[in-house]
Amino acid sequence: MEFAGLSAETWVTVNTAFHLAQTGVGLLIAALALVGYRRRRTRSMLALAIGISLLTFVSYLVTLSAVQVLPRIVFPLPGTITELVGLLVLLYAIVLARRD
Repeated sequence: MEFAGLSAETWVTVNTAFHLAQTGVGLLIAALALVGYRRRRTRSMLALAIGISLLTFVSYLVTLSAVQVLPRIVFPLPGTITELVGLLVLLYAIVLARRD
């Protein structure tokens, strides 16, 4: 099966490359937030680092693990739950930052 002139294997490679780039940028942002936390010791920066990590790196790992273990119809659920928790932690970070 081809789409836009590329084979399915090529699309899997492109998809994997984008996931790795997303994970790398997410980890970079989380690392910068951790540096900010170490400088100022604010809980909002720590929550920001945790939320970004959950949204990018952790959700990707959870999804990869779920693909190996869970049935095809259910495997997106753990990654989606991890992303939701990450968004809630980011919301908490924003609310905390507004209080300070």
